[in-house]
Amino acid sequence: MALIEDLNSHGKSLIQRAWRGYDAEFGFGSFSGAIYDTAWVSMIAKQTDTKNWLFPECFHYLLDTQSEEGSWDSGSSQIDSILNTAASLLALKRHFRQPLQVIAVPQVDLKKRIDNATTALRSRLTSWDVGSSSHVGFEILVPAILGYLEDEGLFFHFPGRDELLDLNKAKLAMLTPKVLYSKAKTTLIHSLEAFIGKIDFDQISHHKTGGSMMASPSSSAAYLMSATRWDIETQNYLSHVVGRYGNGSVPSAFPSTYFEFSWILSTLLRGGFTSSDLACPELNMVANVLVGAFHRMDGVIGFAPCVGTDVDDTASGIFSLSMLQLDQNNGIERMIEVFEVDAHFQTYPSERNPSFTANCNALMALLHHKDVARYSSQILKTVQFLCDYWWSADNGIQDKWNLCRLYPCLLLVQTFSDLFALLDDQKLCNLFSQQTKSRMSIVTFQACYRTILEQDSNGSWNKSPEQSAYGVLILSKARMLSFLQPIRQNIDDAVNAGVDFLSSLDLLSLVPDYIWTEKVTYASVFLTSSYVLAALKSATSTSASAQVGLCFNGAGSCDSSNSDYIKLFLHTPMFRDVAEWHIQASYLESTLFRPLLRERRLDIFPRENMNEDKYFDIIPFTWTACNNRSGALASASLLCEMMIISFLNYQADEFMEAVAAPSFANNPKGLREIIEALFSPKTANVIGLNLNYEAVRPLSQFITYLLNHPQVTSSSTWDRKCLKRELRMFLLAHVKQEEDSALFALQTQTETFDDVDASFFSWVRTTSADHTSCPYSFTFLSCLLSSGVSSGDESFPSTKLKYFAEAACRHLASMCRMHNDYGSISRDITERNLNAINFPEFESLGSEDSLDRIGTSQREANGTLKVKKKVLFELAEYERCCLNEAFRQLQEEFECPRRGVTARRIGRRHVSIRRMFCDVTDLYGQIYYIRDIASRMKPSVSNETSGVRIR
Repeated sequence: MALIEDLNSHGKSLIQRAWRGYDAEFGFGSFSGAIYDTAWVSMIAKQTDTKNWLFPECFHYLLDTQSEEGSWDSGSSQIDSILNTAASLLALKRHFRQPLQVIAVPQVDLKKRIDNATTALRSRLTSWDVGSSSHVGFEILVPAILGYLEDEGLFFHFPGRDELLDLNKAKLAMLTPKVLYSKAKTTLIHSLEAFIGKIDFDQISHHKTGGSMMASPSSSAAYLMSATRWDIETQNYLSHVVGRYGNGSVPSAFPSTYFEFSWILSTLLRGGFTSSDLACPELNMVANVLVGAFHRMDGVIGFAPCVGTDVDDTASGIFSLSMLQLDQNNGIERMIEVFEVDAHFQTYPSERNPSFTANCNALMALLHHKDVARYSSQILKTVQFLCDYWWSADNGIQDKWNLCRLYPCLLLVQTFSDLFALLDDQKLCNLFSQQTKSRMSIVTFQACYRTILEQDSNGSWNKSPEQSAYGVLILSKARMLSFLQPIRQNIDDAVNAGVDFLSSLDLLSLVPDYIWTEKVTYASVFLTSSYVLAALKSATSTSASAQVGLCFNGAGSCDSSNSDYIKLFLHTPMFRDVAEWHIQASYLESTLFRPLLRERRLDIFPRENMNEDKYFDIIPFTWTACNNRSGALASASLLCEMMIISFLNYQADEFMEAVAAPSFANNPKGLREIIEALFSPKTANVIGLNLNYEAVRPLSQFITYLLNHPQVTSSSTWDRKCLKRELRMFLLAHVKQEEDSALFALQTQTETFDDVDASFFSWVRTTSADHTSCPYSFTFLSCLLSSGVSSGDESFPSTKLKYFAEAACRHLASMCRMHNDYGSISRDITERNLNAINFPEFESLGSEDSLDRIGTSQREANGTLKVKKKVLFELAEYERCCLNEAFRQLQEEFECPRRGVTARRIGRRHVSIRRMFCDVTDLYGQIYYIRDIASRMKPSVSNETSGVRIR
């Protein structure tokens, strides 16, 4: 109780401090100082009797903060360093050309600083990954500043320049500078420094509010220095902003009244504080500011007065006032009217890309309306958008308003937890399909579990108070989710470790992180304090018995096979050093995919008269376990598609063995011709192929599904061709395998295959490898990565990359086949199937080299079969070595300096995900080897694994 009362006291104190910082004329703002905006303010000169720099203290601040190397780095992102250094370099050049009254800095010193800054900026532009930048307006700001530097005689050429100019062109096509002359409040007003020399600044004075241009010091500075008539109101605004910090720096935005007030309140209230916990006169005053804003701005607000409106601040304000039971002037209706578009809520008109977190906030506001069912269509639309966004996101979500990847996870988990509670209470009944509900549970699980994976050993996340608060808030919600209850104790442990870290901090002197993004990143001690207090409150007030998500009917529960599967994985070399609860977590995640897979289970291959498909449940487990273990964080979409391909491969194997091969037992050539015809429509017409024939229609559907898959058709031409070639070889390999096995079965005198038409080496690299499905699955993955990660470009865009990739694939497939045969020896002997050990090469095991290695007595005691298995294992390990070397070469080629920064980043994702693919394949091989120790495990484990096959 004492701790809760102490937290309540800190919550009240935070609100009281915020109110004390509020100015009736200029509003409130606590953003950290920004080099970028300070540089622009430092370039304002005013002509009176003489011409002088208006804010010399800002220029001195730049001099004080320049690094020895010449840059102005914030340590947060590439684009920060580029914008800060470019704007500051421009300020140096202009002060060098016109020292005016700032004569304390020698010209020689300025010249050296300019040279260092030029070198630093060139270096940063050269290494800039343009495609990964998400800061607001960078695509118009950077080209503009580079243009101003060219006017000063400084030219910069860099690999990402063309990509940057394409983004610039696309942005300006949506919002032309001339729109600034209208009364419309566009985001361009916040970045007027990008239009110096391109617009008439005298025609935009009507956009001024309290002297500022959309609360931006840099934009206001551009207006003040570019308009033909001096604006004393803007000068007074900038003087106030400069004076607030006292060291010459200015923030990237001021004021930010509505944003910070609504965020402080919504963060505390979401964290478990109630209006009575925070009750004080200042709470009412802060809330009244927001109420007044909604009334004055007709139900929608922006981050500050008269700066335009956005869905983020509107939704956060609506939620906060709703929790305080205060009026928002029909805010929900207006939010929908202004910001709803076809598939989601837009943050503001003409934004370049939608915001995940803004839609989370919009959904939160909808869910907390007293008549929630009234907005079912908007709720459904937003949930589907969030699920689709997460579903396709590779390597996690990077939102454009916050650099920390935990931030979108936090808003998703908080919002979906509230939604699950509504569903449990039978509200919004029948709104979501089973597919959508499955996706909701998967994305929520991933957001929670990946948060645990990122926690540091000291209980923090990146040793950051605010990021650690995000982590604790996420996991405090996670321990309430019904489908996470099997690992509840582990979540509790993570929450407690996070609380211990936060409790060790001085709540009155927290050091905020530069993780919030505007033009450049910024920090706010009020935001940091809000999240830390909310995290501590949430962790201490979450009910131990409270659960939400019961509407998912046992998804994620521990079924009877749970312990068997986990024990099986714990026996593999890949997972024997992984904590059991992590394996259990991956298993829980895999169960959430099962409903999606079962919907597709019989789409292509019929399973009449087939044995139970015991492999079905273990397939998703192999993918989630390997993805989590490797840290690849492949998208849920990619995981699901590969799970589907995995069970289709099993089904194709079953179909070829049980239906196609017997139907053509006396005419394998006919089956081969049919397969060839299915890949050539013209040939199919010539031979009069009957697609309804039992042995033909499923094969036709299988080929059509793969070659017409949306992500295949949107991949590169090269990757599509590779898939078609490998898929054809996969099916033909089945025919060849069945022919060879049939010939082998006729032999009665020897276990050596007499009718062999290839060496073991050749067979294991071609027919045998193709038969595993590994090569064609590898190329299907290439199509997924080409369509997604590479945006339609080739997965391997060079000769060397193509060669090394195919080499890796062939070594993987060969290893895979040897693993398969190792585990299938007993079954193959019984069923008279051709196995690797039946090749003539294995008859030479009596040679001197084998005897030296194994020993005559051991060979006599254990028999030839054990010797053959040992050699097969050693050859599989040789293929593993070759696979690792091919991957090393592949990675080295992807990282070649001649490739651009963006290409190298994409290459690293390709390598990471393909290694995870290799892990999945390797895991099955390790499972096969476990068969030798299955007698020491539960019978059910042995029974399960006996159904796991790659072929």
